[in-house]
Amino acid sequence: MLDRNDFDWNDLKALLALAGEGSALAAARRLGVNQTTIARRLDALERALGVRLVERRAAGYALTPRGAEAAALARPMAEAAAGLGSAASAWQRGVAGNVRVSATETLAVHVLAGLAARLRESHPAIALELAAEDRRADLRRGEADLAVRITAPGVPAETVPGLLGRRIGASRWGLYCAATYAARHGRPARAEDLAMHACITGSGPLASLPALAWLATLVPEGMTVAMRCNSVPNLIAAVRAGLGIAPLPCLVAAGDPGLRRLLPEASLDAPVWLLWRECDRDDPALRAVIGAVVARFGEMRGALTGVD
Repeated sequence: MLDRNDFDWNDLKALLALAGEGSALAAARRLGVNQTTIARRLDALERALGVRLVERRAAGYALTPRGAEAAALARPMAEAAAGLGSAASAWQRGVAGNVRVSATETLAVHVLAGLAARLRESHPAIALELAAEDRRADLRRGEADLAVRITAPGVPAETVPGLLGRRIGASRWGLYCAATYAARHGRPARAEDLAMHACITGSGPLASLPALAWLATLVPEGMTVAMRCNSVPNLIAAVRAGLGIAPLPCLVAAGDPGLRRLLPEASLDAPVWLLWRECDRDDPALRAVIGAVVARFGEMRGALTGVD
C-alpha cells in the first residue's frame, strides 16, 4: 500500500509551476530546470500519490481534474514555505519596528492574542500593537498598519487604491441560543420558524455585520428583536443570557457548553482578509508580521470553522 504522504516537495513544486505557468517549458524556466526534469518529477509525484495528475498531449501537458485539485491543495503549503523563508531572512536581518494590527474583538482575543508572544520570541525587536475593535480602522490615514477584516461571501475586503489585500481564511457563523432559552421556548425546526422566536441583532458598527445581514435573509417577513448589540462580545453575552437567537462565530460558540447550535445545516462562511498599504509592502517588520498572521490563521482553520 502506498504512503500518500511520502512524496518529494520538489516534485510538488513542479506540479505547482505547471499549474501556474500553463506549460512544461514555462514551468521549467520558472524553476530553473529543463523540461525533462519537469516530466520526471511529475511522473514521480503521480507514482507517490497513486493518482493521474496530468495528461500527456502532443501540444504538451494539461492538468487532470485531480491534478488541478492537488495544485489547489498544495498552494497553501507553498505559501507557508515561502513565509518560512521570509521569516528566516527577517530573523537573520534582525528586523525591528512598530506594527499596529487592527482586528475585530473576537479575532483579536481568540486568534491573534496568542501570536504576540510567539512573535516576540522570533522577532524581539518588533513592537506589536493589537487594536481590538469592530470599527474598521482607516489604513490610508495611518490608524493601523495591518487590518484583519471579515466580509460577506463573495465580497472583497476593500477596493481602495493604494491598499493590498490577501484572503487568509474564513470565519464560520451558525445560529445559537442558550440552553435555558431552548428549554423555555423550544428550538426552531426550520428557518421559517425563526419568525416565532426572539432574535438578537446589531446596532452601530455591528449593524453591518455580514452574519446579521444573513440572519435577516432567513426571516424575510421580519423578526422579533429582543435586543440590539454594538459589539460581537455583547452579542455573545446576550445569547448566553438567554435573551434570544443570534448568529455567533463558531470559533467561540462551538465549545461553549451553555449554548445550543440551531439549524446546523444553516451556516455562513465569512471570508477573512488581511489588508495593508501598498507603499509599505517592502517594510521588513510589516512583512514579518504578515507572515506570522497568515501562519496563525492557517493553524486556526479548524477552530475558525467550528470543527476543533
